[in-house]
Amino acid sequence: MASQPWFENQLPGLAKLQGAATATAFVAGANRNNFVNGNLSTLFQNLGTYRGSLGLGPYSNEESQTEFMRTYIAQSNYNGLLVSLAKRMSNGLTFSANYTFSKAMDDGVVNQNQAAFFTNSFHPGVDYGPSLFNRTHVFNANYVYDVPLGKGHKLSGGKFLDRIIGGWYTSGIYTAYTGQPLLVVESSQVWGADTILGSNTGAIPTAKLDTGVNGGVVGSGGVGTTGGGANGTGLNLFSNPQAAFASYRPILLASDTRTGRANPIFGPGLWNFDMSLGKSTYITERVSGRITFDFFNIFNHTNFRNPTTLSLQSPASFGVITSQFIPANRTNGARWIEIGLRLDF
Repeated sequence: MASQPWFENQLPGLAKLQGAATATAFVAGANRNNFVNGNLSTLFQNLGTYRGSLGLGPYSNEESQTEFMRTYIAQSNYNGLLVSLAKRMSNGLTFSANYTFSKAMDDGVVNQNQAAFFTNSFHPGVDYGPSLFNRTHVFNANYVYDVPLGKGHKLSGGKFLDRIIGGWYTSGIYTAYTGQPLLVVESSQVWGADTILGSNTGAIPTAKLDTGVNGGVVGSGGVGTTGGGANGTGLNLFSNPQAAFASYRPILLASDTRTGRANPIFGPGLWNFDMSLGKSTYITERVSGRITFDFFNIFNHTNFRNPTTLSLQSPASFGVITSQFIPANRTNGARWIEIGLRLDF
């Protein structure tokens, strides 16, 4: 390995002390994983220890392991286009729909009531990018429709027939939105943070990647392989996880001024349709009843969660999708049907 003047100047006499050809060779061999994984904080702590063995001063006060800024103060902005359409009740029908096209940006501090740590306290702007909660497209719609049958409508009959065909209604809620920003990350120590307070830093993409829910992916080259085989889902955010993994590089401290958070990829989107069908009728003048059939996720559409791992330090599970979205108060995301009966008297 070629000798690096910086290491030789910082650690004079280390090569002789350790029986190595050069100080550079010793540092590189003893800290291989720290160099590969970008563990800058651990690396400099080790260099300080080496200097101590040579009778030289450390880089920082050895009584202080961490000096980090925690703050509520950060920058953020939101820009959006909101479109709404609504129909008042007429002819038994009312509905409303809204669409939002937006972009939320921040530098990693997302809650004003929860102080956060920047990955780089000297330059917080390195993490400026789409907010983790940002969804570019969001669409919601709902409707209620009273079926025009029975008494008071064109299609009606006698009292008995009206009790059968009248009083029916249907309603529904449709929701659809695009996926959230995701980061392919490397070490939490890229900018000198430690493993306690630091958060994983977004690696730099070198190519534009297409993402989605790709089936039948077994992985290759040791990347994305936990998704294949008898115990795997075969689902991956990338159609070729090995190529996606190779398209990212670690941050270069000498040249990069932004992290990969500036150019994230996006996770799976979601859409769902819940519908209700019901009927109200009078049994007697004082007694009425209602029966309802509620269909949650009526089309039995599966919405998948984001991959559990998108880390350059965990290639085997890179991009693997292992679970589906489960709504609140449910045990799974499949179609649910509830039948209800109510009597009023």
